[in-house]
Order: sequence, then structure tokens, then C-alpha cells
Amino acid sequence: MSFVVGSHLQYTPKETFQRCLEGSVILDIRPEVLCAFKAFDVPGVLYCTWPDLPRFLDHLPDDREIIVADSSGIQGREAMDLLIRFGFRQVAGLAGGMIEWERDGLPLVLDNQARLSGSCMCQLKFRGIKRKT
Repeated sequence: MSFVVGSHLQYTPKETFQRCLEGSVILDIRPEVLCAFKAFDVPGVLYCTWPDLPRFLDHLPDDREIIVADSSGIQGREAMDLLIRFGFRQVAGLAGGMIEWERDGLPLVLDNQARLSGSCMCQLKFRGIKRKT
């Protein structure tokens, strides 16, 4: 069931999945290293990291709904503000981001070669890749 947070429409992962099947696009703003390991497996996913979004606006469709997705739903609000400020009218967010998408068992593309390991973000590194000493 969709809901509004502040002034932003948010869809549950299952609603987002259905809307993508009907023509909406997911704009995944997660860092490339996270998208490489785990990606949304639906038609029409666009990838652009949050810092690069201002330079990517010309590549976004203005005739389709854009559903902004990140890891947990936090940075998505800022991205939605930016899109609306630049004239995009069909903008919503994926509530809970990739975390909730995966928790709901929705389709993913996994690349175990790009899997990260580490106890916190500052220690993440690729698994299976040996460093030269």
C-alpha cells in the first residue's frame, strides 16, 4: 500500500515491482560497487549514483514514472527533491530501498564475483580477490 512521507509518494517493494511491469522505471542511485553485486531484476532499471544525478537528468524519461531506489530509502528523498526541482512530475520512492526489496523476495540479479565483505562500510572489500603484497 503506497503512502506519503513528507511530500513524497512511497511505494512498497511489491507495488514498485508491479508498477515496473506496467512501465515505470526504477532509478537506482546506490554506489556502483553495491549495484554490481545486487541489482533489481525488472524491466527499465536505470543506474546513476546519487552524486552523478545532476549530470544524468537529460537521460531520464519525462513520460514515465520514475521510482527512486537506494539501499534503505534514506538518500532517495534527496534525489526525489532534485528530480521534482528539475521538472519531473511522475516521481516516487521505493520504501525501504534494496533492503526491503530483497526481504520481500522480489527478483534480483546477483554477481558473486562482485560480493563485498567487511564488518562496516569503511572496511568493505571484494571477496575472493587477493591483494598483491
